[in-house]
Amino acid sequence: MMNLIPDDQQQQISDLASDFLRRELPLSRLHHGASRPSAIEVRRAFAELGWFAIALPEERGGAGFGVVEEVLIFRQIGHVIGPVAPIAIVLAAKLADSAGLCGLRDRLVSGDAGAALAIAEAPLCLAGKNVSGIARVYGVEEAACALVEVGDETLLLDTAGETLSHIAWLDQGTAVARVDLFGLPILARASAIPTRINGALLTSAMLVGLSEGAAAMITEYAKIRETFGRKIGAYQAVRHPIAEAAARCEHAKALLYFAALAVAGKREDADLQVRSAKVVAHRAATQNADINIQLHGGIGITDDLAAHHFMKRALMLAPWFGSRKANLDALLDAPLLTI
Repeated sequence: MMNLIPDDQQQQISDLASDFLRRELPLSRLHHGASRPSAIEVRRAFAELGWFAIALPEERGGAGFGVVEEVLIFRQIGHVIGPVAPIAIVLAAKLADSAGLCGLRDRLVSGDAGAALAIAEAPLCLAGKNVSGIARVYGVEEAACALVEVGDETLLLDTAGETLSHIAWLDQGTAVARVDLFGLPILARASAIPTRINGALLTSAMLVGLSEGAAAMITEYAKIRETFGRKIGAYQAVRHPIAEAAARCEHAKALLYFAALAVAGKREDADLQVRSAKVVAHRAATQNADINIQLHGGIGITDDLAAHHFMKRALMLAPWFGSRKANLDALLDAPLLTI
């Protein structure tokens, strides 16, 4: 039997991350006209906390923990609709470390450089030393490298000398560029499976955090908003959707923790558990974001509240490290005994 309850040390890591993020990155920063720290400032703050190297060995500048602790932190980042670039930075640092690129690894984990994630608009191909194809690149602020999956490999491309022009994007909290990958030097390459599993796990953690953040936001609103002299939380039409949102959070969190432990324990079904966690986490994030917007009424889609940002972020993360269709197809094709 797996114990899904974090131990004392893990709970402390989660609590410290929660306290820091709610203090430094309150949802109010997303309101129209509010001041907010830059993506680079946030990246350096996360680096000072050691979050980018938490799963790297101590002898190589890390904290010596693992994917479970990563998940606990990224869940909290999702709760406040925090930046997505840390996913790419953590994965790029691990790939750089395994490839012996110590200088790049150290720049990434110290916050001196960023990393981006490239999602192909159409299937990419690798011809010799060049990747051919167009991709949307997420998190391009001071990105020294970009991760991209090509076939059965994950490549680390050199973007340090590139000028990546931002494009208009639904999620305004993420800097996105559309880039022709041809000619970008390949810094490192590895099997796609470990990076995809790790990336899907961290993405799932963010999605679970988004589902919890949306549920918490509407729960608080239901306690103070009044109609006809009563708090709206007193009405079944409001109370029941909020209860369902809370149940979705618990379901998604349990699957996330199980998947993280499966990866940490190197279980044979770890890949399938991560796929399951991402499917359920994405559903929880989008449905809870929808309930949050609806029960806020007309103001739920305005810039005076952060409600709509939960939905935009959840939709953006949908194709990362396996779309819903790809994950469901893999689950349906898996032998029953493996699941």
